[in-house]
Amino acid sequence: MAVEEIEPALSARVGRPEPPPDPKPQRSPEAIERDAFAIGFAQGERAGLEAGAQRTDAMLRRLAATIDELTSLRRTLLTQSEREMVELAVAIARRIVQREVTIDRELVVTIARVALERLAGTTTATIRLNPQDAAAVRAANGHEWSGVRVSVVPDESISRGGCKVESEVGFIDATLDAQLDQIATALLGDSDPASSIT
Repeated sequence: MAVEEIEPALSARVGRPEPPPDPKPQRSPEAIERDAFAIGFAQGERAGLEAGAQRTDAMLRRLAATIDELTSLRRTLLTQSEREMVELAVAIARRIVQREVTIDRELVVTIARVALERLAGTTTATIRLNPQDAAAVRAANGHEWSGVRVSVVPDESISRGGCKVESEVGFIDATLDAQLDQIATALLGDSDPASSIT
């Protein structure tokens, strides 16, 4: 280019003011898309974390409630099974003792003797027994038991193997049912646990 050509072009430029520079440089569409994606991703991630935290909190509360219910259910089951085990043990003991009483007639004599000993200081007593046991007790001891005058009375309401002893000092229910009920009461700690034990 010749100088003559440059001069008019320069003078035209000098007379005109230059436009101010663009405050925002032009960005490429790829850069705009990348920035928009990053902003949207960050917002979505934050919203997702908040929603996840809320769901997690709700799930943890439900889990805690379920654990509490299971703990309560476990205690209930243990209590019920403990009671059922004691009832089963007492029922088994009742059958075994009733069988033993029919085989060993001396057992009822021993039970009556122990009941009399508990009424220490008595001079006369009445022993009520099942009619099948009364004959065996009379034959074994007669009317005199360690210095105590005893009257043996057959009583259909008393099951085999047990007795009830009455004297001027007191009364002892030494029936097998009463003794097994006392054992069940001691094991269960209830006031009347044996009402369902048969």
